[in-house]
Amino acid sequence: MKILITGPESSGKSTTAQELVGVLDGTLLSEYARTYLQENGLQYTKEDLTTIAKQHHINFNNIIKGNTKKPIVCDTFLLNIKIWSDVKYGSCDPWIINALEQIQFDVILLMKPNIPWVNDPLRESKDSRDLLFQIYQQELEKLNWKYFIIDEKLESRNQQAVDNVNNVQQ
Repeated sequence: MKILITGPESSGKSTTAQELVGVLDGTLLSEYARTYLQENGLQYTKEDLTTIAKQHHINFNNIIKGNTKKPIVCDTFLLNIKIWSDVKYGSCDPWIINALEQIQFDVILLMKPNIPWVNDPLRESKDSRDLLFQIYQQELEKLNWKYFIIDEKLESRNQQAVDNVNNVQQ
C-alpha cells in the first residue's frame, strides 16, 4: 500500500506520516526537500526543485524495491514540488509533471491547514496556506486522484488519517 500525505506547509504532514508509520508498521519516505535545503542553504532556484524532485523519486523507488509488503507512507511527493514550482516560478519542469502522472497511490490524505502555524526557517507560505490548500485540491482533481481531507482538530487529526487508511484497506 502506498500512502501520500500532501498539503500546504505546517498542516501536520510530517506528524501524521510518523503516526501512520507507527500504527501500520510501515516505511517512511521523508520529505527530501528539507534535507536538500538544510544541506545546500535556503536560497534555491527552479532547477533546484527539479533536483529535489528527482532525488525524492529515486528515494521512493528504492523503498519500493526493498519493501516486503509494508505500507509506504510518503511525507509529501512530487505533487508538493509541482505546486511549489508553479506558485514560486509560474511553471514546473516537464520531468516533474510526467513523473507525477506515472505514479499511483492507494490512499491520498490532503491535510487542511486549520491548525496553528509552526515557525520554521524552511517555510515561506504562512499567509497563503488556505489558498495553497485550494490549489492542492485543484491539482488532485486534475490528476483524477481520489483523496481524503484531513481536517479534524489537532488532537484528532492522526486518528482521522488512520481511520481513512483503514477504511481503504478493508
